[in-house]
Amino acid sequence: MKMPVRTLHRAWRSQSGATAVEFALVCLPLFLLVLGVIEFGRAFYVRNDLSYAADVAARQVLIGKIARDAPDSEAQTKLASAVRDNFDGGDPGLLEIAVTKQTVDGIDFRVLSIRYPFAFFLPGLAEAPFSLALSRRIPIG
Repeated sequence: MKMPVRTLHRAWRSQSGATAVEFALVCLPLFLLVLGVIEFGRAFYVRNDLSYAADVAARQVLIGKIARDAPDSEAQTKLASAVRDNFDGGDPGLLEIAVTKQTVDGIDFRVLSIRYPFAFFLPGLAEAPFSLALSRRIPIG
């Protein structure tokens, strides 16, 4: 059965449903943009929380709660414990904490280095977790 030309012309010029199509075209990119902003905001939050935990650990050395002349193994244990106790942005068990010594211009420092594997909630943003890392130099001499 053939449709009359007039009916086809009327169906072609009809505006019903145009808003739904426009919404579908705009909604997906907008939704992805909002989720991307949330994910990157979460990454910045975790990075800020890592920074806070490192600052608290460094402060404990500077005010004397952790002895400046403590042996390396003891200092590493205490600094790692202080960092893990003050990290709320994720799983403290995933933190990789290293403490080394460094001398710059005759001044001794302990260098606290922290790495945290950050994974996005949204699939497809990154295939594997990437590391958020920071370090603090704490004067000890």
